[in-house]
Amino acid sequence: MPPPREPLVYDVTVEAMFSRALKGRLSPRLKTRVKEAGIDLDAKLKPSYPREVWLRTMRLVVADLYQGVPEERAWFELGERMVDSFSETLMGPAIVGILKLLGPKRALGRMSQTFQHANNYMQSKLEELGPGRFMLWVNEVGISPHFIAGTVSATLRISGATNPRVELSEFDGHQCTYAIFF
Repeated sequence: MPPPREPLVYDVTVEAMFSRALKGRLSPRLKTRVKEAGIDLDAKLKPSYPREVWLRTMRLVVADLYQGVPEERAWFELGERMVDSFSETLMGPAIVGILKLLGPKRALGRMSQTFQHANNYMQSKLEELGPGRFMLWVNEVGISPHFIAGTVSATLRISGATNPRVELSEFDGHQCTYAIFF
């Protein structure tokens, strides 16, 4: 039996978060703390980072930039901000264009592929319950299920959904099922 793979977050995800979504928002102190946690934002990004390094840096970001914001809201907004920032990456405009062509239902259907471009450990399954009603299961949501809810909400919005709602249905500390309406 092969050894288990180390959970990794890819550089495209780190770039979208730190070079795009949080551009101009990191104080020198926070930037130093992120470096101490394992991501040197002044050096060329590595191809990937251990999931634990990613999670540590995200905790630092939320604690520093979202002081006074309820934790669930902070994580949700950070997830939305990250997806919105993908439009500023090299491939971003093409991805946004594809999402608009796909529409919300098909964009949701491609969430597993989307997660696979971000890291090597997330998987998802989608179940359609009716027009504009879905259940999305994600095997590993990291620190907060609300972060993933924010990424899904922004993806739906970009793909053309009006007033998408992404609600936690079940969460066991790792995997989460979301009820989605648009």
